[in-house]
Amino acid sequence: MRGVPKRLGLALLILGLLSVVTSVFEDAQAQERESYSGLPVPRFVALKNDKVFGRAGPNLDVVVIYQKRGLPVKVIAEDPDNDWRRVEDHTGRRVWINKVMLVENKHAVTLSPGILFAEPTEDALPRARVEEGVMAKLETCRGEWCRIRTKSYRGWTEKSKLWGTL
Repeated sequence: MRGVPKRLGLALLILGLLSVVTSVFEDAQAQERESYSGLPVPRFVALKNDKVFGRAGPNLDVVVIYQKRGLPVKVIAEDPDNDWRRVEDHTGRRVWINKVMLVENKHAVTLSPGILFAEPTEDALPRARVEEGVMAKLETCRGEWCRIRTKSYRGWTEKSKLWGTL
């Protein structure tokens, strides 16, 4: 009879631990989904037009005018009506932009001067030097490296040197 209470206690302890682990896992999943659109936040999107107004709040007060179609911005929040996105650009500026002015992101901006390599490793043949602030087509990412294409060159650079990919 003495073994039964110990086994029961052990079983209750295991059930309690499983419930805690399950709760933590469900909270993590809910956090990933916690947006009004159902899309992940944060995520990268791009400016749809050559002229897009950044606003102080989810309203019509203009703070900045972006004039670069395809510029990647990071969605960091959404309004409850699901019409506005709080975004951050590569300079750290945060504004609100109406969702109809945003599209899927296909570009990246270089955050610092760097080298484009022929393969995703620093041991590969260097192809070109890129300056800070260059907007390039984001072709693919593999681990911590991404292949980008500028007007004249194509090559691999470290993901940490790019704005536009998570």
